[in-house]
Amino acid sequence: MELDIINNFKYLNLNILNICKKINRNPSEINLVAVSKGQDAKKVKELLKTGHKSFGENRMKEAAPKWDKILSNDITLHYIGALQSKKVKEIYSNFDVIETLDTESSAEKIASCNKKKIKKKAPKIYIQINIGQEAQKRGLMPSEFECFLKMCRERYQLKISGAMCLPPKTNKSSKYFNLMKEICLKCDIHDISMGMSDDYLRAIEYGSTNIRIGSLIFGKRKS
Repeated sequence: MELDIINNFKYLNLNILNICKKINRNPSEINLVAVSKGQDAKKVKELLKTGHKSFGENRMKEAAPKWDKILSNDITLHYIGALQSKKVKEIYSNFDVIETLDTESSAEKIASCNKKKIKKKAPKIYIQINIGQEAQKRGLMPSEFECFLKMCRERYQLKISGAMCLPPKTNKSSKYFNLMKEICLKCDIHDISMGMSDDYLRAIEYGSTNIRIGSLIFGKRKS
């Protein structure tokens, strides 16, 4: 298991270096978020041996016991699950990046956490965009993003660091990545979280700064 995870990770980084060389991007612009949701702590510890520090989880119930004993100050935890306003305070307290803000109620809760200074360093906040306008997925419609961003900044004084999306499962993801890039450029958003195991190279071509990779590193997850 150890050899597979480390070799998988090395292979991924080589692919990132190669695509960045091809399109003339600096590889340091790309943050690989290792999606550890559904993976046990043993696998996470193997990846930690490589010095990797960025991980993604989507459930507090799973993340808390997993990271309780292995979390250190230099590890960055991304929350990539659906953001329920009733759980904002707990997520705010335990994660360094919240990638899935998509409702005013959650924005208000985050603002309240900021005012109360419940954490020494507030997490970075990304807004989730439903880039494919799919009924079964959460996130702002592309046409709603600019107004929602303005509300977050002006009404709640939130510092929005980035945007994330989950495009439809298709081999034509380029048009969705391109739309995401256009929205972020227009709104002066610099952190773009898009691209997973099946399409991360294409996402990097379209400006992604955060790719979320799970199975290509850890193998199939248990849940």
